[in-house]
Amino acid sequence: MKSKMTVKFLAVLLLAQFAMYARADSDLLRAIKYGATAQLTVKIVDDAKQPVEGAKIEARFDAALSASGESKSFVSDTNGMAIVSGRTGKSVYLRVTKDGYYGSTTEIGYAGLGLGVRGKNWQPWNMTKEIVLRPIKQPLAVKVPVENWRIADVTNQWVGFDIERYDFVRPHGKGEVADMEIKIDWDGRRFPNYTGIDVYIRFPQKYAGGYYQDRFMGSDFKDSYLALTNATYLKEFRFYEHPVRDTHGELLRYEVNDFDPSKVLIIRSRCVLDENGKLKDARYSQISNFRFGCDDKGGCIMFQPIFNPTPNDTNLEPK
Repeated sequence: MKSKMTVKFLAVLLLAQFAMYARADSDLLRAIKYGATAQLTVKIVDDAKQPVEGAKIEARFDAALSASGESKSFVSDTNGMAIVSGRTGKSVYLRVTKDGYYGSTTEIGYAGLGLGVRGKNWQPWNMTKEIVLRPIKQPLAVKVPVENWRIADVTNQWVGFDIERYDFVRPHGKGEVADMEIKIDWDGRRFPNYTGIDVYIRFPQKYAGGYYQDRFMGSDFKDSYLALTNATYLKEFRFYEHPVRDTHGELLRYEVNDFDPSKVLIIRSRCVLDENGKLKDARYSQISNFRFGCDDKGGCIMFQPIFNPTPNDTNLEPK
């Protein structure tokens, strides 16, 4: 008798769980089709974690399959807080601005959080989302215009690159001063015989080099305000893409070491030494979104540089 009661209890429990999951799936499908209400508390702070009052929050709520989206505006209070609420099919996009600060953009994808819908409300309900507004401090550096890929007319040898002019140095380009040297190792073969490409960056000058710094990905100004003079400046960096094939030559995958888009490479170059061999003058810059590839003309690179032409000025905030 006890065994039969246990089996009956387990059956009832499984049916209840099935009904709960079925109801949850039904709520999720209904939300995607018709929309559901999302509510969150947005906390606006500066880079010192202090609340920012009076920030304007533009919220765009995604359209559902059978319902249009909507946009609403909110303003942060004295504690930097604002309650944002609206109907969405899956996501909420937030754009935060205030005079004296770089704007910030973020997305909250409720459908991707995996917590589903309860009734007519997206979960988690009223979660807190902190958004950092970076202040505009002292923009002095130069954001160098990037027109296109820079193609190396030679491969498998080191060539100087002028960051300020964004080009290889003469006679390989229009650059004048080598802030760094780049070598693109590539045998010239294209698909389907492509064997891969390696790109090296090095800094042969004494005291010259680079180090990685995290970027602020949601901000309009994602990069670093300053270069650190006491950081450990590394001398060489390597990036590559290598195809991996089976014994029959069929492509299986690529082994890739890319420049991390969430990082910026801060560079010290054009170093001048005093009579004692100590660093006297240097220029500072930063590069981001470094990409590499190859075409019919040779190996090519592209990145976004910010350069400060003033000797020993570590300010890297672009004007």
